[in-house]
Amino acid sequence: MNNLNNDNLNILDLPDEILFIIFKKLNTIDVFHSLVGVNQQFDRLALDPLNVHDLDMTDIMTINSLYDKIPSIDTETLSKICSKILPRIHHQVHKLTVEQYSMKDILRAANYSELYSLSLINFQAKILYQYLKGDLVLRDLLTKQITHLNIDIKRTTKRFSKKLPKLKYLSFTTANDTWDYDNLIVPLLCRMINLEELKLFLLVTRFNSTYIDGIQLYNQFLIYMTQLKKFTFCINTEVYNEVKVELPSNKDIQRSFIGRGYQQVTSYIHTYSKITSRCLIYSLPYDFEDFVAIDNSFQGDMFDKLNQLEMETNEQFDHRFYCDQS
Repeated sequence: MNNLNNDNLNILDLPDEILFIIFKKLNTIDVFHSLVGVNQQFDRLALDPLNVHDLDMTDIMTINSLYDKIPSIDTETLSKICSKILPRIHHQVHKLTVEQYSMKDILRAANYSELYSLSLINFQAKILYQYLKGDLVLRDLLTKQITHLNIDIKRTTKRFSKKLPKLKYLSFTTANDTWDYDNLIVPLLCRMINLEELKLFLLVTRFNSTYIDGIQLYNQFLIYMTQLKKFTFCINTEVYNEVKVELPSNKDIQRSFIGRGYQQVTSYIHTYSKITSRCLIYSLPYDFEDFVAIDNSFQGDMFDKLNQLEMETNEQFDHRFYCDQS
């Protein structure tokens, strides 16, 4: 009898090809916790090199906003994965994504000899700083092995001092407005002189200062990155000036990117009051899933990857605005 026509079809009757597709759709934590150990077939598929090559060890169940993410890997599940599963596949892991609550256990579970890409997701800057300063396993990986690093932090509060000359790729995201661009983020970037690709999504707040522009980006850290081949960015600068500061116009911002090797760049400026204004600069084509602080001064652009759009205005949007963004 053909099992596929049986009303009582069991998942164990499905061919490997279908099971493999199902496993790929599931969260890695769920697969490891619930399916590994059921039988030899499930083990073979769940721990297949194609499945564990790029290992996402985050289990984000609730997303209250773009960056407010609540992890939910319980202690028992994490213990099982670290003691019984990761030691079996560690030599097949090339890319690893972890969050701050489980990173320490996961990194100590095995020796990831083939690992070259590490993503640190949903970290508080204070916790990340403590790891960079005191966690020998992480520091050893970053200085001797990792070439691609992705950082997603909630807030910047501490100074980073460890040089990372082996890094070739960095993606850096600030979750909220940060006042620490000049004294924390810029010094960190200056220590990555061998980067070949840099991706920045920054929400910067400054007091009695001017906007970030092409000249600043070049003079502050790009000039030191002699191996850089690709620079993708979206940087939103909001300034609060209680003293007189001569702010550049949008044309001035555009001119600041000329003759310094930048790709096509878009900018726009919006003034909220006598002391508060905002400038957004971003490279094209736009390569991020989020776009923030759009108002009626925005002239429109093409966003192929956009998932979340934040609009901020006290005025009603004209219907033509939505047509331009569609």
